[in-house]
Amino acid sequence: MKTNLFWVAAALAALTACNKTPEKEKTPVDFSQYALRVEPVITRATETNFESGDAVGLTVTRAAGAYATNEKLTYDGAAFSGSLNWYSEGTDEATLKAYYPYSETVPSSFTVAADQSAGTASSDFLSAVKEGVLPTANAVAMVFKHRLSRLVVTVNNLSGAAIESVVFQGAIPTALIADDLTATVDPSANPVDIKAFADGEKYYAILPAQKVTLTAAVTAGGKVLSQQLAEASLETGKQYSVSIVVLKEEIKVVLAGEIENWSEGGEITGGDDDDPVTEEHLDEGYILYGGDRYSVLQLSNGRWIMTQSLRFVPKGKTVSSDPSDGNGLWYPYTSDGTTATPATDAASIEARGLLYDHEVAFGSEITSDNYKTFEGTRGICPEGWHIPTRAEFLAIVGASNKGDGETTAPTDENAIFYDKDYKAGRIKTMNEKGFNWDFAGSISRNNVEATGKYSTVVTKSNTCSVEEWLGKNAVTYYMGSTGYTPTGSDGTTKNRQFMSLMSTFTASFPEGKASIAYTNFRAGYSLRCIRDLK
Repeated sequence: MKTNLFWVAAALAALTACNKTPEKEKTPVDFSQYALRVEPVITRATETNFESGDAVGLTVTRAAGAYATNEKLTYDGAAFSGSLNWYSEGTDEATLKAYYPYSETVPSSFTVAADQSAGTASSDFLSAVKEGVLPTANAVAMVFKHRLSRLVVTVNNLSGAAIESVVFQGAIPTALIADDLTATVDPSANPVDIKAFADGEKYYAILPAQKVTLTAAVTAGGKVLSQQLAEASLETGKQYSVSIVVLKEEIKVVLAGEIENWSEGGEITGGDDDDPVTEEHLDEGYILYGGDRYSVLQLSNGRWIMTQSLRFVPKGKTVSSDPSDGNGLWYPYTSDGTTATPATDAASIEARGLLYDHEVAFGSEITSDNYKTFEGTRGICPEGWHIPTRAEFLAIVGASNKGDGETTAPTDENAIFYDKDYKAGRIKTMNEKGFNWDFAGSISRNNVEATGKYSTVVTKSNTCSVEEWLGKNAVTYYMGSTGYTPTGSDGTTKNRQFMSLMSTFTASFPEGKASIAYTNFRAGYSLRCIRDLK
């Protein structure tokens, strides 16, 4: 006989119900015993964080209406709190609105200080809004956002006089504050001069987001030097970099580097000229370009060449840590012989420069039809300088792979650094004469369909006799601009080559051989610009 499972289940359910002990009704929690505390989540308010004693104004609105308006809460190092407690009911959601810095009434406008030289914290308007909040014994996390814009200024002072002030002229200082605590520039306010805050080697200024043409004015040695900047659309919550080179009689506003902490807004350049300023100080052994200083060497044939590799970032480009991404501009790196690690710190970039593919360095698309037309091109080099040609490299090291139409590889025993034992340049001798081979390494890529990779080959005791070079990148190329027709069935469809200067370390060349070899146009190389013939 089959058992009726439905009736068995029903009987068990009834038995369970009869044996269940009635639960006691829970007493509602009275949340009015708990202080309303706000835990801030922000990028920055000062250069560290909110500081003890900072105050915000808090407004709390629930379904029944306003619960608190502009209540002052003070930061204790962990959270903002004051005399305000929660309402007792735990099921009524609220909207919390907070702003910084606190004022006696909820602001309908906010004006930054014209003189921010003592600090920018009081001019940094932040706000946070959070909906659907229930009373709680815990602090409420609220994300504070910067509602204005910030300028971050790097000054390279070559004037010989002390910098007294950096001022931005023509900025509207006032923003209108909406009900949701967002800020927009007040079009009726008059422009003012804003004096920046100096912190170490950088200057900072905060102003409302606006479309503006500023003038940067630097006072040095009692003399005011100024230059108008390009028109810029400054956006809420973003910061913009300005780099100023101060000379004896003028200043130059040029492209600056990357920005952290606030959301990156971009760069502001001088006037409408996108060509970075070039200043030559050859008698002192350096040039200035893009706000950076590069050492240079005059060769025995009278030519000038950079002895620091270029680290200039072209407009619209960013530097990548991934050699496989086809970005065209990458960081240098270190290698343990197996794994490469991008070197993104400022010291490494200054010492070894960046790695470029030919299209980024030339500033032009390279096709199978035009790759032979770039010899001697300036590209991204300073004004009056260019990417070296094969002939110019040959005059330096005296050895090269075969060029188009050549049946044998050429040698020039009269080349500046030619070594008869190496039958090429000897890198140790070159460095003793000031060439400063920097071992930045290279990115290899055989054709346009291949994946770019950092070369992980390093110098070892059996291939290098110079102790201080052991463990450094063994394969470094300095980019050249002379095209070469690659061999192979795919011709120039998948591979376009240029003749560049290469290092080789073997048991036969333990002090480093420098010769000219073929490089793929989509791989990554160092760039040493050479001065035009005058």
